[in-house]
Amino acid sequence: MLFKQWKAWFKNKMKTRDDDFDWSFDMVLVWARYLTKKKITQSEFNRASELSFDQDWVPSNAKEFLALVRTQQTSEYPSAQEAFDNACCQCGLIEDQYVKRKWAHAVVLEVANRIGWGKLKNANEYFLKTFTSVYEQVISEHQNGAMFVIPESHQVEYSHTALQPDSPMAAKVDNFLKQFKRKHGEAI
Repeated sequence: MLFKQWKAWFKNKMKTRDDDFDWSFDMVLVWARYLTKKKITQSEFNRASELSFDQDWVPSNAKEFLALVRTQQTSEYPSAQEAFDNACCQCGLIEDQYVKRKWAHAVVLEVANRIGWGKLKNANEYFLKTFTSVYEQVISEHQNGAMFVIPESHQVEYSHTALQPDSPMAAKVDNFLKQFKRKHGEAI
């Protein structure tokens, strides 16, 4: 079906001397064999199909087709070392109203949750191998459609708005403070 869509879209750019073989059922089988060996997922296939229509030329083989999506995914996620460093740093932060964690990617947070923040807080380079195996598993799940999100903070930021002398509330506060023989804004 994809080859038929490409023929309609790319038209003359797909013409070759042996046109019958290049885009025949046999060629579909060659592509299927390659993509199966490379363990392409359904979501990768769908994304590569969509991306192929943005190209100037149809991918000339299954390797080029797969590269449309696999090269993008490798840049989407930080390297295992970068993810490990980020997770250890963020897990080591003390919970504080002024500290906001900066996760490199939602999959890094998911790995931290699975491994445990306490373990990552005290982890050294010897733990990288364990981290990497969990990280690769979480990336695979994410590529196959699992959704991981970094939650937004639910804390309301504190802000102080001074009482203006001409506001209606200032008169009420003044009446209340008269009981103590002073006005708002006066030092105690």
